[in-house]
Amino acid sequence: MSDRPTSPGPRPRSLDPSELHQWLCNAIRYHDALYYQHSTQELSDAEYDALFRELQALEARHPELATPGSPTARVGGLPRQDLAKVPHRVPMVSIANAMSPEETRAWHARLCEELGNSDFELFCEPKYDGLSCELVYEQGRLAVASTRGDGFVGEDVTPNVRTIATVPQRLKKGRPAPERLEVRGEVYIEKQAFAELNRRLEEEGQKTFVNPRNTASGALRQLDAAITAQRPLTAVWYQVVDGAQYGLTTQAEAAAALADWGFVTSEQLLRKAPVGVRVVRGADALVQVFEDFQRHRHDLPFEIDGLVVKVNDFSLQQQLGMRSRSPRFMVAAKFPPEEQPTTCERIEWQVGRTGAVTPVAVLAPVKVGGVTVTHASLHNLDEIARLDIRQGDRVLVQRAGDVIPQVLRVLTEHRPAGTEPPVAPTACPECATPLIRPEGEVAIRCPNSTGCPAQTKYGLTHFTSRLAMNIEGLGEKRIELLLKAGLVRDAADIYEKLTVENLAALDRMGEKSAKALLASIEGSKSPKLGRFIYALGIRNVGESTAGLVARVAGSAEGFRDLNPDKLQTTDGIGPVIAESVADWLKEPRNQELLKRLLEHVQPQPEAAPAADGGKFAGKTFVFTGTLVKFSRDQAEELVRERGGKAAGSISKKTSYLVAGESAGSKLDKARELGVDVLTEDEFAAML
Repeated sequence: MSDRPTSPGPRPRSLDPSELHQWLCNAIRYHDALYYQHSTQELSDAEYDALFRELQALEARHPELATPGSPTARVGGLPRQDLAKVPHRVPMVSIANAMSPEETRAWHARLCEELGNSDFELFCEPKYDGLSCELVYEQGRLAVASTRGDGFVGEDVTPNVRTIATVPQRLKKGRPAPERLEVRGEVYIEKQAFAELNRRLEEEGQKTFVNPRNTASGALRQLDAAITAQRPLTAVWYQVVDGAQYGLTTQAEAAAALADWGFVTSEQLLRKAPVGVRVVRGADALVQVFEDFQRHRHDLPFEIDGLVVKVNDFSLQQQLGMRSRSPRFMVAAKFPPEEQPTTCERIEWQVGRTGAVTPVAVLAPVKVGGVTVTHASLHNLDEIARLDIRQGDRVLVQRAGDVIPQVLRVLTEHRPAGTEPPVAPTACPECATPLIRPEGEVAIRCPNSTGCPAQTKYGLTHFTSRLAMNIEGLGEKRIELLLKAGLVRDAADIYEKLTVENLAALDRMGEKSAKALLASIEGSKSPKLGRFIYALGIRNVGESTAGLVARVAGSAEGFRDLNPDKLQTTDGIGPVIAESVADWLKEPRNQELLKRLLEHVQPQPEAAPAADGGKFAGKTFVFTGTLVKFSRDQAEELVRERGGKAAGSISKKTSYLVAGESAGSKLDKARELGVDVLTEDEFAAML
């Protein structure tokens, strides 16, 4: 990839329009290069839009400054130089923005004037905050996938797009397909998937991502498709290029055709949402749809930043035509910015379960996206350096993916005098142990895994959590009480030291609650081996990986005797995981803890893989909805016992989806991908 672009420097103080014009052009080109070529950004979308609109207004006042090379005459950024180029047969143009309901009404009024009437339909769907993409199908098969690039020439990302489950490799035969079909849409990452990705990376001491849009862009434009496949990308498709030539007459018909061909559309994504795709007439109805989406934007599983509105009728679209860089027949009605300024009151350093010491900005309370934000993770030392954040700074805060509070940037123009950059601690803030920074990691860590109070607290919270030992009533707050009272020091103490008497003596506990908690502890004593291994909190061993380790071990005794060579014989367990397990097992304190735990807990043995691979060898099952004959865990275990894999999400590699009652989005996705769907009875018959 090309080097980072040169900053335009400070805004000129001169009132000379030509000097301001040159600076605005340079600034927009700089931020375009960051956004389109480097998948990063220094400005919020609202700040970028303000710059662009200022340039448009300046050129309107001084038409002699508007040249063909101005950013106002372009539709995107330059493509990367290290990816193959793909010319777009029909340019991928930008969309004009309407920044308020008043501007949306003004756009509609102009259409009414140009068309000579107001009785025309408007097709309304979300404006997804992702990366534009074009797919070309030849003879019903995916041939080429490309980014928008500069609108005329994009980047070839075909191998990467093939890793996205919601991209059909072949068109469905729901309706006849043309010999060549071009469709366009948006590649993005859902909010929860983005939050989980960053949580995992932070635990592993790796760099986290700033926001879902840039993460999706960077993943799609990787030179190695294997890296792309590790990112939770998905996509939605909303345009048939030159749809009229296929007999389509409206945007609504084009959306229906896309669904018939096997593409995920907005209507499918919003099927169970409080808002949906609408076809309306008139400015009042349009503004009402906009306000509905704005009110419910945080209820959606993906990020949107507005509403895309198109004249529904293709013949009217053709009549309205194009401006220099955008169509007249469509507009992006943008939501007001949800970035808010506040003050960084101080920077604290928090110790997590794995010992990672994370800087956190403590903020003056501010409401962002309907939620009061008081803290924002700064992730690591590299992020602190990038932001140049200091105590007392005014900062701009947003919720990345509408989920994670994030410091977007520091408002350095408001920086108090005499501030100093924060100094990273050299000793653990919880236990005073000297901190380390392992080679290849961006996180600093406390190596005192058994004596650090924070690691103990979060380790116990993890041990008792629902996906681990599932001890109901023993969450973080109650664990804090037990630690403060000196009743527990480690996980084995939960089984050895708690009684009705000492629990009932705790604040707001009582005898009834104490008995209920002890009953839950008793009920946790025969977990599946995979859950037990996951509960131990071994670094790099997540829930699914723990299941793989359990299958290799077979039993608790087998787990104690595991070595890296044996672990690496299993698909899905590499050297990093194998070494993490081996290192944990050879630590004397862990050996003693495991011995004490196994005096009270009897993990259920895992069936070893069948010698012939098993009847489900090479098959991947996903379960959804409410099962009657089996619990979800039982069903997945039955699959693993027969040599198959049980996954949590649908992909093109899924062999079967077993759908119980009230099956939801997974069932829809399975049908879109052509995955075989089984009833619970059909699954039982296969056993």
